[in-house]
Amino acid sequence: MLSILAGLAVGLVFVRRQRTLADPMIDVALFRIAAFNAALATNFLAIFVAVGYFLFVAQYLQLVVGLSPLEAGLWSLPSAVGFIAGSQLGPRIVQQVRPAFVIGGGLALSAVGLALLTQVDAAGSLVALVAGSVIISLGLAPVFGLTTELIVGSAPPERAGAASGISETGAELGGALGIAILGSIGVAIYRGELAGRLPPDVPPEAAALASDTLGSAVAVAGELPDSSAPPFSRPLAKPLSTECNSTRPSRRWWRSGSPSLPWSCCATDRLPPSKQTPTRNSTPPLRPAAGS
Repeated sequence: MLSILAGLAVGLVFVRRQRTLADPMIDVALFRIAAFNAALATNFLAIFVAVGYFLFVAQYLQLVVGLSPLEAGLWSLPSAVGFIAGSQLGPRIVQQVRPAFVIGGGLALSAVGLALLTQVDAAGSLVALVAGSVIISLGLAPVFGLTTELIVGSAPPERAGAASGISETGAELGGALGIAILGSIGVAIYRGELAGRLPPDVPPEAAALASDTLGSAVAVAGELPDSSAPPFSRPLAKPLSTECNSTRPSRRWWRSGSPSLPWSCCATDRLPPSKQTPTRNSTPPLRPAAGS
């Protein structure tokens, strides 16, 4: 508690100082712009979900299905292609459709992909995994590009660099929290599922290591005697599948990252239309981002 209070105190001092500087490190005045806040929060959430689900997909491919890193990478290529296609389609679609609708639709589409990932089981449902990953990529790719464009475009021209820096910081924070929070939830589910599934003949030391992380469990299973390894390895597959799926959406829907669907209904209302006269606190007409 003391460390939390100390952190809050330092944060308050930092914000007060930034507000008094002529050239602040973080221009807190930008957070008074509604479009800036909505685009930044949406970008943060999308990266939070994307990085978190990447973590589970990588573990599933290598630790459950048993693919090598090269094979797992090859099975991940369709998702990368989906990101490329989505990033190219987004700027073209936004010329005809309001950015808020494109972003909301992308988030809803990514939620469909996340729901499809809940159908992946321990038997190695690679078709469902690849299909879900591609759908998520197609949905999130336009969100990343458009929200970044809106973040920078909604700021005054002289503060565009500061807005870009805040966008990058928010993206890094979203990725870090996605790994930390969703990863912690996954580990908690894994340990809870594994507790009652270990065979009684597994040594206590091996059981303790297996309960630590998924990678430790697979390593321990490979070191056990032949008589113990097969029955030990099989119970590990189901908990991992549960960790990757976070159960069915009707029970623990939010754990699979699907808060992007309700968020798309509330945050996008704060985003301006694509065709409006640029002002100090409004977003100019969007154009394809450089390199997209």
